Amino acid sequence: MRMVFFVPTLSRLSGGLALIYKMAALLHEMGHQVFLCYMGRALPAGLKESRLPILPWDEPGLERRDIWWVPESWPNALAPGLRAGCRTIVYAQNWIFMLGGLPEGVTWGSLPVEYIAVSRPVRWFMEEVLRLPVLAELPPALEDCFFAAPEIAPHEHTAKRRKVRVAWMPRKNKALAERIQLLALESLHGEVEVEWAALRDLTPGEVASQLRASDIFLCSSLAEGFGLPPLEAMACGCVPVGFAGVGGWEYMRGSPLSFCNYTPCLPLGGERPWGDNGFFVSDGDVFSAGLALAQAIRLAWDSPQEWKELQRQGVLAASNYNLEAMRGRLAALFGGAGA
Repeated sequence: MRMVFFVPTLSRLSGGLALIYKMAALLHEMGHQVFLCYMGRALPAGLKESRLPILPWDEPGLERRDIWWVPESWPNALAPGLRAGCRTIVYAQNWIFMLGGLPEGVTWGSLPVEYIAVSRPVRWFMEEVLRLPVLAELPPALEDCFFAAPEIAPHEHTAKRRKVRVAWMPRKNKALAERIQLLALESLHGEVEVEWAALRDLTPGEVASQLRASDIFLCSSLAEGFGLPPLEAMACGCVPVGFAGVGGWEYMRGSPLSFCNYTPCLPLGGERPWGDNGFFVSDGDVFSAGLALAQAIRLAWDSPQEWKELQRQGVLAASNYNLEAMRGRLAALFGGAGA
């Protein structure tokens, strides 16, 4: 049995593409025969570094005993697996891409494929909204560099700078994020000086360094299957504030310290070994996000004990999403050695 992962041809290494590479590499380490298959002439971002054998899209040579993996955002790539009659798995990394994208008259439920969800919220969406059977949940794992944060000591760097530092990602709805920032600044009335750290075009190690030097991470994405950046922030002791994008509720828990505290309509289900770890508002609610950000900035400045507890719970949540956890989930699904 071979496992063959379809690799989309993207100009940059997205979080979803990096996750495909990471899963493939782990399965290879576990003894499975793993191949990557890409469409087009140009190599997708990061493919050269994967060190796994590559199959061409026009001749993948799939057999009935193989497993063909396809991300939900590329439904046309299901064709080789369906033609070969092999086991075909749709790995749903974002709920938003499960809406539409199929040929007229075709539904996800009519396809002879299996489904794996990247998170509990995506699984809930697939089962309750789309009425699809989901085999399992398979969340991503944080890179080791994000767990290298020193013991949490809130306000040491804040006191030296005499300001609160807020990290944010311009590629995640830049205009919305800037309006949230402006609203927060107006709300603060100059009581606390704020420094903004825009995270763009950085390596994972550089992102980790920026997050460790920041107090708050502004979440401005509206549609996430999991939402890795806020969890990376938590691992670095940086408290997330803003939108969950639905998928973030896999690990996010809103603090009642915020008067903008929001609870989603989907059931969070099951107990988690961590507690409140950020300030979260309804997706797209710029007004509430701005007020919540201002409140978080004040809390980071004035209330070290409450802030330290938010940091501690965030680090605890992040610690449950490492490579060993992902390896264990893959082993539970496919065993520890190739057939």
